[in-house]
Amino acid sequence: QTADQVRSLMAKGFAGTIFLTTDDVQATYEELRGRGVEFTEQPEERPYGIDSGFRDPSGNSFRLTQVRQEVMA
Repeated sequence: QTADQVRSLMAKGFAGTIFLTTDDVQATYEELRGRGVEFTEQPEERPYGIDSGFRDPSGNSFRLTQVRQEVMA
């Protein structure tokens, strides 16, 4: 039941921002772009790591981030 509710909200674009992490944001960015994902923000250095953004076709916002090891320690 909960999974159905989440799918319904995602389909309507009501998920808010979803945060995803990766060990190599540049490689993941290139792979996703190659699969047709349109990014709203290219990977950029931030105090906490490298961050980028994209939206799905329903309008949900995603952050793709490579967190610095020093921040995680």
